[in-house]
Amino acid sequence: MMFPAHIENALIDVELHFNDVSAALVSGEPLALATASATLRQAALDISGLLQGLAPADLKNKNLKLRLKKIADGMAVQRQSLIRRTVLVEMALNAIVPATRDATYAKTSGPYGSAGKQTGAFKYLAA
Repeated sequence: MMFPAHIENALIDVELHFNDVSAALVSGEPLALATASATLRQAALDISGLLQGLAPADLKNKNLKLRLKKIADGMAVQRQSLIRRTVLVEMALNAIVPATRDATYAKTSGPYGSAGKQTGAFKYLAA
């Protein structure tokens, strides 16, 4: 059972843009990645709209499900690659410009932090 030509064309479009994002990830070019990601996003929105208009019987097409699953699995891998790249870029930035690191805790005078503020509630300890 084949699905309509406009769905096939939309799938091909998504797959091409998916490949462009993969190539941009490998190249490390931020502008290429931004452009490829934007076009993939638009293609994904377009195919989503087309799929919502399909009859339930057409949505059960095995080939359609397999292609959509392949794209979804690939996007999960791309997402993980983007996260890794983000971490590497942040680490490199922190190595070059240490001031970009946010201080989590206030600066303390001692090596183990500051002692808690004494309230004076327990001045004497009896055994």
